Amino acid sequence: MSAHAPSGPAPQPDFHLPAPIRNAALACAVLGAAAFGYGVMSEAWRGWSNGLISAYYFVSIGVGAAFVLAVMHVTKAGWGIVVRRVPEALATWLPLGLVTLGAVTYFGMHHLYEWSNAETVAHDHLLQHKQPLLNPAAFFGGMVFMIGGWAALVFAMRRHSIAQDTDGDEKHTHANVRLGGIFLVFFGLTITFGALQWLMSTEPHWFSTMFGVYQFAGAHVAASAVIVLFTIGLQRGGFLPNVNDNHLHDLGKMMFAFSTFWAYIWVMQYLLIWYANIPEETGHYLARWEPDWVKLWGLNAVLNFVVPFFVLLPRPNKRNPKVLVPVACTIVVGHWLDIYLQVMPATAHLAHHGSPETVSHGPYLGVPELGAFLMVGGLFVVVVGSMLGRASLLPGRDPYLMESLAHDQ
Repeated sequence: MSAHAPSGPAPQPDFHLPAPIRNAALACAVLGAAAFGYGVMSEAWRGWSNGLISAYYFVSIGVGAAFVLAVMHVTKAGWGIVVRRVPEALATWLPLGLVTLGAVTYFGMHHLYEWSNAETVAHDHLLQHKQPLLNPAAFFGGMVFMIGGWAALVFAMRRHSIAQDTDGDEKHTHANVRLGGIFLVFFGLTITFGALQWLMSTEPHWFSTMFGVYQFAGAHVAASAVIVLFTIGLQRGGFLPNVNDNHLHDLGKMMFAFSTFWAYIWVMQYLLIWYANIPEETGHYLARWEPDWVKLWGLNAVLNFVVPFFVLLPRPNKRNPKVLVPVACTIVVGHWLDIYLQVMPATAHLAHHGSPETVSHGPYLGVPELGAFLMVGGLFVVVVGSMLGRASLLPGRDPYLMESLAHDQ
């Protein structure tokens, strides 16, 4: 705490997504949809693979932001009050994330998942044993239950948070502590099942006991980076005048800590598989060590760990927006690459062995990849920007507001 706590918050201007940004985001979504459609028409498996990558990418950011929000509520983190509306808004993407992920996997299922082909399952003993989990009914039912549950808890927390702006009743704070706790338990139990169905089952013969926590780590660090980008953008625009270097420092520490945690899980998953040397597990890495893929595999570690770790290690860098923004952008790109490397080698392999034509194992980087990202990303910016404008960016009657304004370290 600082020695001289402020008497009150600085005046908080209302936010509305600027028309140029909204129009640019919509244009990206339209152009991206055209490029995505071109990808599906030209190489269906590649187009749907990019759709899965992009849809899951933004779902992971939304649920990662929800995790940050829930932790803030459960721990009664006073420092985060002045930035809390940012993760709140990011997490409201989840309903549309459910729609995009559901649509891509529904229409592209046979190009993405080997287990969706009944004839293949009939001749595969292992897939027959996995049928209770890997079947369309369980797949889509689980998706609605998991993402729908995440979204319901997020919007419940947001309702209490916004209601407190009007009545100032501390019951909303207590309610969000309970809701945050429920979310953390529910999220911890469901993220593994979601990751297994949506990503790991693109390689249904592969096993990894660390895959769920690996997805959690990636989602958290990516959401932290996006929170930093939105927070600094709003601060520079004058919409978060109460955010100071101390708040940025904590956001920088969050990026630093979870990029390190992601790297730990990334390495340990590899080491466990390497020394066990079980064929069902090693095939995943062998495919990604092929000459064309291994460079991207190494770049993944550089973007998600090496750059964030060494750049954010000095204290001043965690407080400097000119450093935080490039690092956050690096993590945003790195998280996309991380998901790309989980999906594309697997679906390329499936297409290579399931097509009468010769399909290269890849990698593939071009218009279809960019288009799918812009399509979902443009919608993401519009939705989050609109939600930011539906409530004050400062929870003005939160009981911990003064602690947040006086935050110092």
